Amino acid sequence: MKYLTTLEVAHELKVSKQTLLNWLYAGKIPEPPRNSKGYRLWSAARLSLVKRLIREGRLHKRTVVHLEASNRPEVVGEFAREVNQFLRDGEIDAASFLRELGRLNPAVGRALPRPSRPSSRATAVRRRSRA
Repeated sequence: MKYLTTLEVAHELKVSKQTLLNWLYAGKIPEPPRNSKGYRLWSAARLSLVKRLIREGRLHKRTVVHLEASNRPEVVGEFAREVNQFLRDGEIDAASFLRELGRLNPAVGRALPRPSRPSSRATAVRRRSRA
C-alpha cells in the first residue's frame, strides 16, 4: 500500500500543509499512524475520511461552543448535534458520558433522569433467593 506525505495530502485537499496540521492539532481529524521514523502515514482511506469531513462542513465551520451563550432551540440543537458527532467519532457511550457530566456538574446531574430502581417487591424476592 502506498502512503501519502502530509504535503501530498494537503495538495490533494487544496489546503496548506499548516491548515492540515492545525486540523490535526485541534483534534478535528484523527491522527494518522506513524512509521518508525515518525512520519505520518496517510492512506487513501484516511484521505477520503478527511474529504468527507470537509464535504460535511465540519472542518471549516466554527463549533457552536464559540457562539454567544443562548438557550434558543436552534443553538441548543446545533450544540447537541456537535456533541453527538463527537461521541460517535470517539465511540464514547452516551450513558457513560452523561454519568460523568452529572458527576462534574451537580446541576446537570439533577436534571438527568435517575436509573429506574426495582420495586421493593422485586428487591425482597431477590433477597430471599440469595439466602
